[in-house]
Amino acid sequence: MQSTQDPSLVLDALSNRVLRTLSPSAWRKLFLRPHHEVMQFTPARGTFLCAAMQVPAWSAGASVLSELSFLAATHGGDLDPCPQSTALVRFDDAQAALDMAREMQNMMCDVRFQVGLVSGDCTLAALQLEGLVLRVLVGDTVERAEAVTRQASPGTIRIAPETFALLQEDIVGMPHWMMTTEYEGDCMTAASLTLPPRANSQLSTFAGLGLT
Repeated sequence: MQSTQDPSLVLDALSNRVLRTLSPSAWRKLFLRPHHEVMQFTPARGTFLCAAMQVPAWSAGASVLSELSFLAATHGGDLDPCPQSTALVRFDDAQAALDMAREMQNMMCDVRFQVGLVSGDCTLAALQLEGLVLRVLVGDTVERAEAVTRQASPGTIRIAPETFALLQEDIVGMPHWMMTTEYEGDCMTAASLTLPPRANSQLSTFAGLGLT
């Protein structure tokens, strides 16, 4: 197993992800057998988009997950099958990650997402399960992406400093989006992008009152 983390910690994190997302039977098929028979581990690097959905799963879960899968494929991302929150996608290109994040907040207007973008290294675990290969991301960078996402306000994109450095020129030149930055002393700790709200009937004081 190649990883910058302790192999036992990687396995523990992987076990928790699988048990939380898949069935107990699937977990047993993976973790009660010799690991080398059903798992392969490789280092991976990239920019990670993590998203948490701000609606109940029963009201929009299935359709939103299908749309997120389509967006990830469209932008060249690898969608994790066992995310901590709604979605976790790895990109080789930070710009592609930002493009998907913007499209999510622009087009999926009935859903409010917390979105985080983080860049770095992780471990890619390829799991052999019932004839399928599940590629699950684990490691410190993945956990940091989840933490950054939890700090994002619904409807915003929160960007870690190393990712902002890769995208700064593109972000500064983006029309319509409002950008705020956070600092500790002289060091930037995060940037956030917010799309101004659309005008609609809920924002119109006189909508439906019959005034002319």
